[in-house]
Amino acid sequence: MTAKTTRNKGMIDCTRGLSREQRAINRRNKLDSSLVSSRGYKRSRNPHVNWILKRIAATEAFCKFEDNLSAIAVQRFGEPLPDREDSNIAFEERSFGEIVKPGEITCPISTNYAVDLSSLVVSIALFDGDKMLFACSGIPIPHGRTTQSLTRFVTSAHLVTQFNQNRNKDDKLRVAVRLPNNRATDGFLGLYDKDIAIVTCFGFLGVHRIDLNDKAKPFPVDNLKAAGRAFNSGSLMAMRGSLYQKRPLEHLEDLNTWVSDSQHISKAVLGGPLLGSDNKIVGMSLDIYDPGDANLRYTFLPMDLLCKRLKHFQILNPEKLHNRGYTLPKDVSSVVPSGFMQTVCRLKSCDYPIPPPLVLEFNGQLFNHFEECFGEVLPWKGYPYGHPPSGSEKCVWNQLPKDIVTDVPRRVVSLASFNGYVRTFACTGLLIKWHGSKAKHTVILTSASLVRGRCNEDSIDNSLTIEVFLPPNQHAGGTLEFYNLDYNIAIVSLNKNFNAIRPDDIFTKNAQNKCKKVVAIGRDAKLHLLMAASGEVKPGNKGCKVVCEDVRLSTCKIKKAGIGGPLINLDGSFVGMNFYDGSGVTPFLPRHKIVKVLSRVNSLPSECGYNHPMPINVISGTKKGIQKNKYFFLFSHCHLFLFA
Repeated sequence: MTAKTTRNKGMIDCTRGLSREQRAINRRNKLDSSLVSSRGYKRSRNPHVNWILKRIAATEAFCKFEDNLSAIAVQRFGEPLPDREDSNIAFEERSFGEIVKPGEITCPISTNYAVDLSSLVVSIALFDGDKMLFACSGIPIPHGRTTQSLTRFVTSAHLVTQFNQNRNKDDKLRVAVRLPNNRATDGFLGLYDKDIAIVTCFGFLGVHRIDLNDKAKPFPVDNLKAAGRAFNSGSLMAMRGSLYQKRPLEHLEDLNTWVSDSQHISKAVLGGPLLGSDNKIVGMSLDIYDPGDANLRYTFLPMDLLCKRLKHFQILNPEKLHNRGYTLPKDVSSVVPSGFMQTVCRLKSCDYPIPPPLVLEFNGQLFNHFEECFGEVLPWKGYPYGHPPSGSEKCVWNQLPKDIVTDVPRRVVSLASFNGYVRTFACTGLLIKWHGSKAKHTVILTSASLVRGRCNEDSIDNSLTIEVFLPPNQHAGGTLEFYNLDYNIAIVSLNKNFNAIRPDDIFTKNAQNKCKKVVAIGRDAKLHLLMAASGEVKPGNKGCKVVCEDVRLSTCKIKKAGIGGPLINLDGSFVGMNFYDGSGVTPFLPRHKIVKVLSRVNSLPSECGYNHPMPINVISGTKKGIQKNKYFFLFSHCHLFLFA
């Protein structure tokens, strides 16, 4: 009988109930039960438990958000990959020719210098987990000028073919390199063309590199030796052969062919050196082909052509290579490293340059992108992703009156332009009351960089679509109404009305605020969080990279997402529209100049039945005329990859 039952019957309860220890055990069990059931996010009376549950929910919400973006990007820009097949038969290495012991063959690599052939040949293998899928050979090449300690090997492009054919949804393929000292190290597959591929290892590995500047003598018709190394045993092998014909078939172009004297067939020879009668390297074996006469032959690339290929790859002259707007040389491709398919697809979806594979492998970072935050970040009410990204400043929003902090989130939007599924630009915009409409339509004041042509920055790309975002869940298409490229101004109308907005009336004459302190506002392009950076208006525009007499400067430090965003005083009045030039200060177009430009037009083109945006023509206020357009454009679109 319980104590409660005893009391109800009018009886006296002489028991003390549960012991202190039992009550502690029950509390602990209740806490454990709450944590176990955290997937349901049930509220608890324990504030610490609620905090943990809230963090778990925020983390899962953000991961789900990221996974959704990655899945969409892979679906639109990736290639469908098959499931991993465990039934695949592992690659079986075949020996060929004779085993070459260290010091048995000396290979001249320059006029007065010769090295052991064993130090010039490595084995390169492709694995899926612990299963070997393919193995061939490679030759060390000069490391060139690089800030990283790297060792590069050139090998047959057949390795890339096997990499692409065996790629699966697990995306865990890896490359390993067996060195002459029988030590194995990780390799990174990178650039390739139809014949050769480059594998890079981190560190200087103590291998001898071939001299590509030493011109090889014309190779003989016979007395050729082809060398290769096995991965599992680490053994160096060589077999004899002879030149078959200099130009075998049209589809093989500049390749030559040789045939083995013993008709041994082994893929370990691919990527290995081909030696002449004097043991000097005359080429590199590339592939095996069957001409249909029952005699399999090997193709090889002569040394002079190999040197030209590597120079074209910019392997030997990396001082010409930079990662700003990185593009591949003609007819050269780049492997998407295993595990980075989502990353590359996300970059493609945002129209960012695809970096060299090593930049991805070594945790390279993309700088000057639209997703960078600045100032103090302000999440919207009900923000579900936990703590927002940290900006560069604190205590900016509390400098503004409460009514302004309430109004700004309802009038500052995030915009993005798209070419199909590819986002070409992202920036911030300000909802304003249009002066010429009797109905006081709400439009968006923003930067014309949103819709500029990428090939011709002095024009508007009418094929772009515009999307507008206002957190937490308002989203609409936008229509370009007016633009002025001289001052980089654009007016965008909404295709549907937003709720609970408070557009700014920039055409109303406000009292002049003599306070120099200002705040630059923006929204980031990913989560559309509000950002604010404080500063002061500078006298004049000395040091501004945007060539325009009418542009002023503030000391607010913003990022690219702040382009087109408003600059306001501490009382909330509109001061101007921000631009970005990467100089550490913020150029802005003053309010009076914006009003002067927009006052030249009244009715919106969409109100008059026009389907095309209309330019607002004004007399330029620059010494160098239209040249300033290029500055507005270039600073808005440049990106940079660096090693972290």
